[in-house]
Amino acid sequence: MVAVRGTTTVGATPAGSAQGPTPWRDRRYLAFTGTEVWLFLDDSLLQVAFPLWIVHATTAPVGLVPLVLVLNSVMVVALQVPLSRFAETSAAARRLLLPLGAAFLTGGAALAASAAGGPWFATGAVLVAAAAFTLAEILHSLSSWELSVALAPGGAQGAYLGVHGLAQSAQRSLGPVVVGAAVGAGPLAWPVLGVSLVAACLLQHRLVRPARGGAAQPAEGDGQTPDAGRVERWQEDEGGAAAKGTGPSAGSPHGLP
Repeated sequence: MVAVRGTTTVGATPAGSAQGPTPWRDRRYLAFTGTEVWLFLDDSLLQVAFPLWIVHATTAPVGLVPLVLVLNSVMVVALQVPLSRFAETSAAARRLLLPLGAAFLTGGAALAASAAGGPWFATGAVLVAAAAFTLAEILHSLSSWELSVALAPGGAQGAYLGVHGLAQSAQRSLGPVVVGAAVGAGPLAWPVLGVSLVAACLLQHRLVRPARGGAAQPAEGDGQTPDAGRVERWQEDEGGAAAKGTGPSAGSPHGLP
């Protein structure tokens, strides 16, 4: 009995060590998660920055604060499902990062403009900013989920998505500090914050680019290659299927086998 247990243990050790890659050694996924911390700032912007900014920096009526939250809720309910069709594949979700950056930049510019002019102008500018940041929230939620799943190897999705979830937790701690500092810094802080969010979108757009030339790119830091099904799906979404004369392979909407 002891001998059998010993044999089983010896045989199981190499198998355990040969299991899928860990996200803590995948530098690309860690960098992707790092950009997610910054892009999740839309939550703190809408929940923390808008009330403080409306009350302390604009001539808009204080009653505009709950109206911003109502606008946010209505837009999410109305647009979340219709817009989801633009993130049905990994390549489509990657393309959403460009309009996402534009929405962040528009929101920052409108929020800065709201500090000038009378109550009507300030109210209009705040509503434009709220609509832009809500659109950014929706687009980011769609692209973030699709890309976080598509970049995770099939055998280690749970571990990878657990690491990705830390981005939202980090934002809940960091976000109020960042937007609070922006409120205190004044109107020019919002365009600067908007530009930084655009930079995060562009960095993420580069990080999640698909492999080219038919070869899978190794996951950095662990010597592992991405799931072949995910690489093929990336290539088909980018036009590789047209070159081969075949349509997209059947599979999950996340491009996983």
